[in-house]
Amino acid sequence: MGIRKLVTSMFLFAFIIGGIMFAGATPTQAATNDNAKLGAQGAEVVKLQQTLNYKGFWCGEADGVFDAQTHKAVVAFQKSAGLKTDGIAGARTKYELGIAHPASKANSTYLFWGSRGPEVAKIQQALNSKGFTCGTADGIFGPLTYNAVERFQKAAGIIVNGIVGPETRKALETADTKVTQQNNAANNVENKTTAQSSTREAASNVSRSGSSRGSYTLTMKATAYCPCAKCNYPYYGKPSYIGLPLGYGIVAVDPRVIPMGSKLYIEGYGHAIAADQGGAIKGNRIDLCFSSHQEALRWGMKNVKVTVIK
Repeated sequence: MGIRKLVTSMFLFAFIIGGIMFAGATPTQAATNDNAKLGAQGAEVVKLQQTLNYKGFWCGEADGVFDAQTHKAVVAFQKSAGLKTDGIAGARTKYELGIAHPASKANSTYLFWGSRGPEVAKIQQALNSKGFTCGTADGIFGPLTYNAVERFQKAAGIIVNGIVGPETRKALETADTKVTQQNNAANNVENKTTAQSSTREAASNVSRSGSSRGSYTLTMKATAYCPCAKCNYPYYGKPSYIGLPLGYGIVAVDPRVIPMGSKLYIEGYGHAIAADQGGAIKGNRIDLCFSSHQEALRWGMKNVKVTVIK
């Protein structure tokens, strides 16, 4: 009788363990922090797709599925960065994209796209105080913060990768007013170029500045929206067209006029990313995303100069 009970118990134990293992199995590969490749799914893939789209390596909607189009975009980025073109988003590829810290370093030392917390808020405050606007210091390292970090790194003469590591932290702590003045001067040049261009506009209201950076300026009718349900019906809760979360610095454009993913400087608004589209946004129309509905209402509708930074 004791042997029968023992055999029965062993059978039940094996059945339960087997059931748990079977329930945990999945036909799709989950993306890890180390790598993501064809067939992977999850939040890591979403972040990868958002960043690829932002950098101009179009991979379609950021839906969290590492499909053939995402694989093609990864390969294209790897080729441009001089990396091994295997289509796998490993630690080195993610580091070059600016969404992961160097594999050999402690994670807490580095802040990058997707990081959150008080340390991110401190960096945002420092960037804003030096004139590298990144929106509200909310502790969320998103596209605006990434854009501001890149601009600061360029002005400070350090490696431009969008990652806040020891070198960038030190530069933020020690940078004198010269870097801030250089950034303000760059913004003033953009504004001056915009003003000069407006005097030469043709009936199309489009003028090209002919700057050495290859930027051009458009006169556009700007409206405003925010991430709320009223402004985004019936797409409330969804990200922008290229997968970036809605917030200040995200704008909707007609892709026939301004390519998706373009970096912009908008008169009276600041730096932005052409990351969204809208049914009513056609031709020289632009829709600016604000943090709140009240801010959007206060903006109303204005004619503004938009510099597309190549």
